[in-house]
Amino acid sequence: RIVVLSGIAYSSDSSIENTDQLVLTEALAYCLENGFTFAIYHRYIGEIDTRLARLLNRQGFQLMKVNEAEDHIYAVDMKYPVTLQKDISTIVKEPFNGRERVLNAIEEAHKKMQYSLTKLYPGNLVLSFDAKVMHYRIVDLITQNNNVPSEPLKVRQLGEFMCVPFGKILRGMVVPNTVTKSLHTDKRFEPAITRFEITEFPNYSPLTYQIRTIKSFQRPVLLVDDLLHKGYRLRKLDPLFRQENLQVSKIIVGLLSGRGKDLMTLQNREVESVYFIPNLRSWFVESNMYPFIGGDSVLREGQYNKGFLPSINLILPYVAPNFLMDTPKLALYDFSMTCLTNARSILKTIEEEYQIVYERKLTLNRQGEALLSTRYPDKGGDLSYDINMAPSEYISSDI
Repeated sequence: RIVVLSGIAYSSDSSIENTDQLVLTEALAYCLENGFTFAIYHRYIGEIDTRLARLLNRQGFQLMKVNEAEDHIYAVDMKYPVTLQKDISTIVKEPFNGRERVLNAIEEAHKKMQYSLTKLYPGNLVLSFDAKVMHYRIVDLITQNNNVPSEPLKVRQLGEFMCVPFGKILRGMVVPNTVTKSLHTDKRFEPAITRFEITEFPNYSPLTYQIRTIKSFQRPVLLVDDLLHKGYRLRKLDPLFRQENLQVSKIIVGLLSGRGKDLMTLQNREVESVYFIPNLRSWFVESNMYPFIGGDSVLREGQYNKGFLPSINLILPYVAPNFLMDTPKLALYDFSMTCLTNARSILKTIEEEYQIVYERKLTLNRQGEALLSTRYPDKGGDLSYDINMAPSEYISSDI
């Protein structure tokens, strides 16, 4: 099934940022859910302007040539799409997440990341989701299932179900008119980065105790996460839920793949999603790829108490990203370098804004004042960081 797009209509004076990107993402996501496997953009009247051409290129569209002549026709293969979640603005703390220079740096980095992903899989769709938009859509799903309004009421009125985020999305947030309690989980690699396991987040109670606390509320549960594909977290949590007889009414996710849907069928769980992508090739969460901003934890004894989380970003030079081994080596190198330069650009901008606001240098020791997590790339148990250095200086060394 082929969808032909002939234009993108949106209000130019809208207060919503990147409206054209949002409109195109929603349209393509709708097409994927309804079985389309190829998309063509052809403007019947007039030429495609530079802004629109760049937008299409960032999604993986390629300009078609007929008899060596360009006819302003762009096409993309949607059978096995790649997704990218734009979530950096949700990790940067106030007041920096509202500073214009920081927002511009985040936006520019996101566009470079999109271009880099199109080189990993030429001609394949790269679908970009904004974490803020996904937050709103997930909250709407939760409140609809709970039969309560999506805005706080003057007189408190709670729904029947309890919302339990068990991933990164909605962590530390409260859903309107809904009892909300996070289940703090973490994906933690062994020092050799050969395998990982799902555990409790550092300095939190064991998963069994957290589940017992949730059960004590005596409410049926709505489990919430941003993505359900391979289902590592649910594979770990499902036996614990059944062991503690926790009543899980439904699982609500932002992005659901065909594989994730099959997994829920095997577990006899009901699942609902904002977006459904039947054949998801791979997915990327932007913050996880940027050193000092995000990543997955690495097990290092005795280091969590210092407030720093030794982490790994699955890019060069920290680790050979095995999940990308089917891509060209040059594209893999370019992708890793893009992640490093993006992280340095964002951090340098935040450091400069921090200097303006607080009149002092943003160092590793003060990283928690600007970012939600205080992570650093793990380089072994016998190497340490100077906490009085700026994070961007270490990234420059890695570059």
